[in-house]
Amino acid sequence: MNESPAKVKPVHAHAFFTLDLSGAFNQILCFDYHDPDAYYYRLLEDEEGYREELERLLASMNDLLSSEEIRVNGVRVKAEALMINLDFRGEAERPTITFYIEFRGGLKPGENVYECVYEAGTAEYDYEVYWLLPEGSKILRVETSTSYEIYDERFLVMWARLGDSYDGYEKIVFKISPQAFQPSRSSRQAP
Repeated sequence: MNESPAKVKPVHAHAFFTLDLSGAFNQILCFDYHDPDAYYYRLLEDEEGYREELERLLASMNDLLSSEEIRVNGVRVKAEALMINLDFRGEAERPTITFYIEFRGGLKPGENVYECVYEAGTAEYDYEVYWLLPEGSKILRVETSTSYEIYDERFLVMWARLGDSYDGYEKIVFKISPQAFQPSRSSRQAP
């Protein structure tokens, strides 16, 4: 199958970030597409073509991630897309490509800072980014050119709509209570 996905257009994206007290940042990033010729659906019948396309997309995502400057508490970290999957939203013309991305940063009790610098631009589709911080966390400040809202102190949603400009910088300042780093009673083992 030597066709090109030229008519495939992104229509929406959303990302979910979680982090734990060990400093593991996990991201699930989903892109929804309009694929009028069902290119990706037909690709399922071509095992080699399917594998090559997903490997190409994964490499492309890792190239994009390597161009971003991500810092946790001032220390640069490297994000890596480890997995990719192709699904469909009920129709052959509505593929979804999902990436699983990880990076690690040293977290500490008290104030922590996540920063990301990336290429500025204009949103080509609507997107939302969800941050879910661990229990015992509180978001103190957010710097972004996109719209955002904080819920229950530790949940953040950022979003942009088609045509919105973004400046390529995000900063999330949050604190983690020292008690969050203490083992809970339920996780302690009996002597």
